[in-house]
Amino acid sequence: MKLNTVISIFLFTTISLYSQKQQLVGLNINGLMTNESRFNIGFGVLYENQLSKHHGFELGLNYRSKIMGEYYTVATLNIFNQLTEIKEGYLNLPIMYKFYSKIVNLSTGISFDYFVGAKDITNFEDIELISYDINPKLYTGWIFKISKNINLTPKFILEPEIQFNPVFNYNYSYYGGAIRLKYKL
Repeated sequence: MKLNTVISIFLFTTISLYSQKQQLVGLNINGLMTNESRFNIGFGVLYENQLSKHHGFELGLNYRSKIMGEYYTVATLNIFNQLTEIKEGYLNLPIMYKFYSKIVNLSTGISFDYFVGAKDITNFEDIELISYDINPKLYTGWIFKISKNINLTPKFILEPEIQFNPVFNYNYSYYGGAIRLKYKL
């Protein structure tokens, strides 16, 4: 038991010392769309840890949305097959491996989307959205990103990226781009 504890402490200590190569925090603005939705702007925060010259990991927390078109029938108002647009909001948590190179950086990993709410953006005078909910609220996907670091100062880095994020078991994928401003800790 003591040997396992000593080995565990040694491993965690050496990993944390080795991981001090470069740590970054940042903000991003993303523009994404799905194969079912229009272009939408989102935002987020990120943490990145470059473990070695070419390898590291990245965590983020983003807000993103998609606009869904739904047809509703309201017989009492003589409205049949009326298209209503609903903006669904999601908190997105990507957990990714990142490969660094001088030309481009490549990231891939799993992403989790949690449904946080919806808003009717059609604004009909006679129709009001009372409630909107989806089940399940948690979606899982796989994310792929290509990016390029642009050093602004010794501490600040601008990183434009393009991304593709298919969501498992649901017939849609996010794709688009983002601009990230990162700060070296």
